[in-house]
Amino acid sequence: MNRNITDKLLALLLMLAFLTACSDDDTPGEDPAVTNQYLTGVTAEKHISKSEITDMVMDYAASQGINLPEILISGLLCDVDVAAITYTTTGPDGASVTASGVVAMPAGTTSYDHLLSIQHGTLDMEEAPSLQLFYYEMMPVVSGHVVVMADYLGYGASQTADRQHPYLHARLTGTACADMIEAAREYLRSKSIAEENDALELLGYSQGGQATVATQLELESRGWTGRIRKVWAGGGPYDLETLLQAFLNDDGIPDTYPRSGYLPYLIRGMAYGEGLTVSDENLYAPTVIEEGLNKLFSTRPLSGWHAALGTDITRVLHPDFFAAPDFNGNADVLAIVSALRKNSLVNASTAPQATVSLYHSPQDDFVPYSNVVSAHALWTNSTLTDLSMPDHVMGGMEFMLRYMGLWEIVGPMLGVQ
Repeated sequence: MNRNITDKLLALLLMLAFLTACSDDDTPGEDPAVTNQYLTGVTAEKHISKSEITDMVMDYAASQGINLPEILISGLLCDVDVAAITYTTTGPDGASVTASGVVAMPAGTTSYDHLLSIQHGTLDMEEAPSLQLFYYEMMPVVSGHVVVMADYLGYGASQTADRQHPYLHARLTGTACADMIEAAREYLRSKSIAEENDALELLGYSQGGQATVATQLELESRGWTGRIRKVWAGGGPYDLETLLQAFLNDDGIPDTYPRSGYLPYLIRGMAYGEGLTVSDENLYAPTVIEEGLNKLFSTRPLSGWHAALGTDITRVLHPDFFAAPDFNGNADVLAIVSALRKNSLVNASTAPQATVSLYHSPQDDFVPYSNVVSAHALWTNSTLTDLSMPDHVMGGMEFMLRYMGLWEIVGPMLGVQ
């Protein structure tokens, strides 16, 4: 699908998301006088007015050649309050670390009966939700949800000088997101916003899909299964070892892969999360080492890695990665493969207890459909819905529209049922 269509569909998602009216609640708040266990600070608070949101929608629509009636748009929106907070969670070494995230709610919220924890897709560290304050995946806030979004370890307050992030590490991801949920509850209490029910909904696509199930497993390990009332996971990499093999064997992955930076991001994330001592020379192609491209990994945003590394993964990964199953005895490659196996959610010691609604496009060009097939077969408390859109990015748009109850309107407009 060409870029123009993709942009127009993104504009459509933004517009329709904002067209969902916010709800008001006049229930009085409560007076908090409890010591916080997770929340450590508030770094920013912002009130986003309805007019600002209207301008955002109108400007973006105009840039896509779409004319909207401003009066109608404005009449269907509401003000939103957002806050960037810091909280305590656990780092890769097992020690406490200060992390960050965002809480967003319709302005005037005085009580809530659930939190919606949204786990975001893969971002550059400069795009951490706590730095943006209002990231587009938080759109369900305009439907009346109180939204919680963790930055993930390595982003925001927990960013390291060498830009480390335990990418797709199951335990660290689940722990950081679960702790962020509890920090958000403490923040809301500090604002005298009453908690009528401690119920949770979990939502995420792509990396966010994996993070959503990782968060669910962490919450359930804490005995909080009963709090979880809805889990939506879309386009997620749940079987990391199989995912790697799909790249190496060209199984469902294009011959040229425009996001080749994800491979070292994953390798580096596993090494960081597991505390492995490995050498770049044993993990990446000779060309990467000779040209010093591996220096990008600790100095540049992920988005800059893709173009620099090119689209041929044989010129990114060490040749031993292509010598399964023994990988020529390369100890560092074997260590990474073992870490991938350990952090694959399909290999978790316990399956999700609360029902998981899985969504995936059979034509996904980033995360092979086999990931969700394996997960659905193992997780008896899961349902699987095939997304209709033809690739990973467009599948994400459909996923969010489905969650917000808008796909039945948008699908026919796109000629998709």
